[in-house]
Amino acid sequence: MTTSMKKYNLRLGLLLATIVTLAIVPVRLAEGQGANLFTLIGSEIVIWLMCIATWLSGYETYYRLKLVKWQKIAVALLLCAVISNVFFLCSFRMFDDYPLKNMRDLPLWIITIRLSLRGLLLGLIMVPIIFLLESERERQAEALKRERDRAIEAEKQKQVLEVLVAERTADLEEALTFLGESQEELEHQVYLLTRVVASIAHDVHAPLQYIVAATKQTGELISSNELELAAAYNQQVEGGLGNMAVLMHNLLEFARGQIHKDALHSVQVNLATLMREKAALFEQILSSKGNTLQLSLNENVAVVSNAHLLGVILHNLLDNAAKNTVDGQIEISSAMTAGRLYLYIQNPVTHAKSAGISRIGRKSGPRSQFTGQGGDGLGLILVRDISALLNVDFSIEAGEGKVTASIVFPEFSAT
Repeated sequence: MTTSMKKYNLRLGLLLATIVTLAIVPVRLAEGQGANLFTLIGSEIVIWLMCIATWLSGYETYYRLKLVKWQKIAVALLLCAVISNVFFLCSFRMFDDYPLKNMRDLPLWIITIRLSLRGLLLGLIMVPIIFLLESERERQAEALKRERDRAIEAEKQKQVLEVLVAERTADLEEALTFLGESQEELEHQVYLLTRVVASIAHDVHAPLQYIVAATKQTGELISSNELELAAAYNQQVEGGLGNMAVLMHNLLEFARGQIHKDALHSVQVNLATLMREKAALFEQILSSKGNTLQLSLNENVAVVSNAHLLGVILHNLLDNAAKNTVDGQIEISSAMTAGRLYLYIQNPVTHAKSAGISRIGRKSGPRSQFTGQGGDGLGLILVRDISALLNVDFSIEAGEGKVTASIVFPEFSAT
């Protein structure tokens, strides 16, 4: 019922029907139709119902017929004339509609014309109102639909933009993350390469001093015609330069490994053989300070590592022990515990020197923990960084008159 009232606008139709019906009452009373109240009231009810039927027929014409608007109006007015005739023919036997001139006495064609004119007159009142109201309602409905369509389209565009923004944001975050990682990696490589440069300057200092002294001594021996002794010194200088070349090669291999990560290859490395090669580099330096070297390593033990970088670690640990030992014995030993291989390098040290050494290790904290004296800590810092690269644990600590450096290898084999 509510839908029908909204569709046909029944409230307005009832109001117009009532207004039209009541508007003709004074005219009918003036014509003397008030003498018979039954006829007056009955005919007014018929006129009211005719107005309602006219109103509904106008709406039906507007919505049902698929015609252009002017054709709908013409059909609606024609229906108004038909409805007027139908209502009169159905009710004239009960009510006298025109008391001044009885309709029954008139020819049928005149009755039809008069009734049609009455219907057209009523239609000219109601039909324009119906068409104007519904045209405006359709216009508003179309405007509302267009607004809703625009809102839906805007929402779709908003969703598309949100997806695009989310994708771009994710790409940007991924790029920033990659750039951050690249920056950290670059900073780490720069840090390690500066350590390599510092280590080169640091590690060749002692061998160069020895070579300079040996060269000077060789010149003096040649001047005094002691050629055999001069030849021996020359061989020592040659060996020292060869050892320095090996050291430089290992350090450059480490630098290359930082630039090209895939350049690091792990192989089976005989630990005792590699340690003897590195010990030969310090033979003259150890003897010049009255030191001796004791090796207690299993000849059949091999570790899985990079030979060049492991050589850099052993060189720097031996260099640290040789520089901090005078008239003492440097001990190198190994032990197997819980499926891991431990390498120990011990050297005696005075209390004053041990006070300048704090515990340092690959997992022991910030780079500034070990500072050393006069640049002596550069080699140990390089050892720590290379240990991280080779995935071995490294630590060094002083106690009870000696310094012990230890390296723990997770992978090894013994035959």
